[in-house]
Amino acid sequence: MRQQGLKWTAAAATGVLLGQCAVAAAASAAPAPAAYTITDLGVLGAGDNSVATAVNNAGEVVGYNMTSTGLTHAFRWRRGVISDLGTEQGGSSSTAAAINDAGQVAGTADRTGGGYGYPARWSATGVLTDLGGAATNALGAGTGVDPGGRVVGGQRPATSEGEPLGTLYQADGTRVDLGANLGLARGINAVGQVVGSPAYVWQAGSVRFLPGFPSTGAAIANAINISGQVVGSASAGNNLLAVRWQNGNPVTLGTVSGINYNQATAVNAAGDIVGTADPLCSPCVSARGWLWRAGSLVPLDDLLPAGSGWVLQQANGINDRGQIVGAGLRDGHVRAFLLTPTFSVSINFAPAGSAVPVGYLADTGTAYGTRGSYTYGWDVDNSVNARDRNSVRSPDQRYDTLTHMQKAGGASRWELAVPNGRYAVHVVAGDPDNVDSTYRLTVEGQLAASGIPTAAQHWIEGKVTVTVTDGRLTIGNAADAVNDKLAYVDVVSA
Repeated sequence: MRQQGLKWTAAAATGVLLGQCAVAAAASAAPAPAAYTITDLGVLGAGDNSVATAVNNAGEVVGYNMTSTGLTHAFRWRRGVISDLGTEQGGSSSTAAAINDAGQVAGTADRTGGGYGYPARWSATGVLTDLGGAATNALGAGTGVDPGGRVVGGQRPATSEGEPLGTLYQADGTRVDLGANLGLARGINAVGQVVGSPAYVWQAGSVRFLPGFPSTGAAIANAINISGQVVGSASAGNNLLAVRWQNGNPVTLGTVSGINYNQATAVNAAGDIVGTADPLCSPCVSARGWLWRAGSLVPLDDLLPAGSGWVLQQANGINDRGQIVGAGLRDGHVRAFLLTPTFSVSINFAPAGSAVPVGYLADTGTAYGTRGSYTYGWDVDNSVNARDRNSVRSPDQRYDTLTHMQKAGGASRWELAVPNGRYAVHVVAGDPDNVDSTYRLTVEGQLAASGIPTAAQHWIEGKVTVTVTDGRLTIGNAADAVNDKLAYVDVVSA
């Protein structure tokens, strides 16, 4: 859930903070072993409530905090320290909604105390830029930011009539209006695809509307990942259901605690989705944050150790390493949290000396061995078969690099030392410059990614959940694979 209010008032901000309902979420009868640890991100100064809205692959978190005077201030949490991102000169309130891997933040800030909000961007060093332009009535919000610092959101026309219209702000601040029929933009991915309300995907001036359920029609797209998977919500009778769009149609993700007002808020590269089930009533059962992975929707509370003391009410963001952020109740206070998988590692395959993506470790093709805190590598030295293409076709560095797995005399198997247990594994095969392969990758002998690349689709990826019993997670070539190439892998405890 993101801050969508346009006028800054203490009452409006308080309404966004969950925790006003009575806590009545039932504990699971037989909780599984904890899959995540939880970090309380704290509050700013003498503030009371805090909400985390997004997390990047470096594990940096942004959100907003209710100050002791009832105002909201955007914050950034980095390596255990929460800091105030501040407000505009003359303003009093701000919120942060998104952060990219470069540390740039998108959000909203007012220009005068208690006034209307305008789209804003903070630099990695915390410098605030007002993106709203000169018009004092064109109030709006910033909701998303891409790897290059382009911000999406929306603004009302200069007359301040009607709802905000979808808007893209270039890195230099230039405003691009997405179209007269497109409402607030809510997310953007690395290839410039923008989603918003009513459910649409915009890219370079072309628009594709996403349908809702038959006979209802209303739908909102909240987020889109790097491969174009879209998530959000769609009306069904008097209910609002969390959905992802598959083959152009909405598919419900399920419910939690019987709450039929539900929305998906974020999706990572592996297709893991988080969201919030909020009954929007008082008193009633507590809102609940959740994780959807591989067809199963799980309340976040069930992922924590028994007796954690938390009731996790919002899930607002997830990164490619599986970390989740949101807000929950702890000792009667609403607190921003960061959930971290008990085991998580992401590996990028590239030649030595290549840039390493934020949050990833480098595999340069060397044979299996210890590298820092982890042990991984190939069955034989495979360094000569690593590539860095520097191609304009690559969405980011993870897709630009690769290591061949079927070269004569080279390696055919890659392994990672892990504790025995279950793991969700996201693998990506591909080459931005060539489509001379049939990709068929296995994880622990289970087919994980399979397909033939085309000029329009250079990468084939997949996600499987596997059980490791010998202390090594193994990626190999399946039968009928031709010129397999491994780009990157994300491994998260399941």
